[in-house]
Amino acid sequence: MSSPRRSRGVFLTGLILILVALYYYDFFGLLVERDGDEGRHQITPPSKDAGQHAVPDEQTSSLKLSDTSSTAIHTDPVSSQPTTSALEVVPTPTSTHSAPQQAHKGAGAPEDVLLIFKTGASTIWRRMPLHLTTTLSNGRIPHSVIYSDLPEQLSSTISAIDVLTNSSSIIQKFDPSAYAAYQDQQSPSHLNTYREHARLPGDEPPDATAGNQPGWLLDKYKFLPMLAHAQRNWPNLKWYIYIEDDTFIFWDNVLSYLSTLEPDDEPSYYGAYSGEGNNTFAQGGSGLVFSRSLMSAVFSGDNIPDLEKYGNETSQSCCGDIMLGKVLRDYGVYVNRGTYGTGSFRPEPPWKTGFDDWSWCAPVFTFHHLHQRDILQLSELERKRRALDAGRPVIFRDVYMELIAPYLTKPKLTNWDNFASRYVFGSNATDPVEEDLNSIDHAVLEAAPSSAEACRKACLAIPNCMGWRHDSANEKCGMDTVVKLGREPDPQPHWEAKTVITSGWILERIDDVLLKETCKVVKDP
Repeated sequence: MSSPRRSRGVFLTGLILILVALYYYDFFGLLVERDGDEGRHQITPPSKDAGQHAVPDEQTSSLKLSDTSSTAIHTDPVSSQPTTSALEVVPTPTSTHSAPQQAHKGAGAPEDVLLIFKTGASTIWRRMPLHLTTTLSNGRIPHSVIYSDLPEQLSSTISAIDVLTNSSSIIQKFDPSAYAAYQDQQSPSHLNTYREHARLPGDEPPDATAGNQPGWLLDKYKFLPMLAHAQRNWPNLKWYIYIEDDTFIFWDNVLSYLSTLEPDDEPSYYGAYSGEGNNTFAQGGSGLVFSRSLMSAVFSGDNIPDLEKYGNETSQSCCGDIMLGKVLRDYGVYVNRGTYGTGSFRPEPPWKTGFDDWSWCAPVFTFHHLHQRDILQLSELERKRRALDAGRPVIFRDVYMELIAPYLTKPKLTNWDNFASRYVFGSNATDPVEEDLNSIDHAVLEAAPSSAEACRKACLAIPNCMGWRHDSANEKCGMDTVVKLGREPDPQPHWEAKTVITSGWILERIDDVLLKETCKVVKDP
């Protein structure tokens, strides 16, 4: 018969073994559950036979991509196998960026989207480096590619594809001046021409404005080969988002919007509506979104629109986005399915955006024509908003409060242009007063061009006027129902008559109509 002490020892030993077993059961059960959660949205690179998420290679690419120096492919340094993304920014251990956050509730999966960047030799070194630490940082965007007109190595893992490499002979046929620019920028004499505008030896001449840069001549030819290449190498993603190197995209906002749309419905593309009648298109710099059904229907098969078919028309068109709109209309596809669509794709920077009560509480998708400082500020705004409330999108109110309101502290600024133009009155104006102003004292409106003060009084007389602008040289008064910050006017040539532009805002109305609305409910885009 066992002694009481021995019985207690056996009991305690058994109890300890049970507790240890329970501990390891819970630990490994939790570990398995956590691994399952983390891997839920991960994609295993399929075989080439599967035809999904293929990376550009010599067999599948429509371009002659013979080596990685001219492509955006990068390889794992251990396995030397291509990854599933044409671009990938690998954060260093010393990175100060926070870990990527999940897109807000209801957002689409990032793995379903290809982000397409378009840049060029004349802008790539001034604009793309910041995107590597903002838009493309932290692995937020699994699939992305950079298209240019000159192969460039941007980092140890990121390159830009020369998307015109197989189209140069066609460009030569239809546009000799553009072909000459393409050949010239690839010559050895341009190897040290960085075009950074950094006032360092090797920069392009300071008078190389947008109209005479080689990249401006070549830009319109990139659209068709770019989209054909994207479809060939990423054929089964749900959405293809296009932006330019001076565009900022609120990634989570756009993903959430796409989750409300059907990628396999009728072929569709979305963006900032422009043009009229049968000449509608989406402005490229504001961002374009193409559905899988469109990419499959238009940019695959035996009837792909290419520069061989559209080279002559492209050479006569000013801009690639206008030409793309024409091509897609030929295939029966209209921007936003023939409607004006959302106003969340913005063709301008925040300081030129018109803020009003209609868009105040709506998500914002993009801004265009941005300087590097603008992109950094918007990236920081997005980061702070996500940290504060990952479930709420960045809305126009957020942009206004962060980037506009701090500078709108005075009711009037001299030598400042806020672009007020909803109603314009000039000293020689012959146009009739607009119908919605019939109830306003016409004497006040007619006196508006005479001085800045008269212009301000006219704005006060119009109940929904938020801002006014007086041009002294041209004797014009502009007024608007939206709020724009604006900027200093461009310097005048010395031979022109000196003009003074004075701009003002009705701050009390801005406070009543906009600032008091805190947007507890977010509006649909």
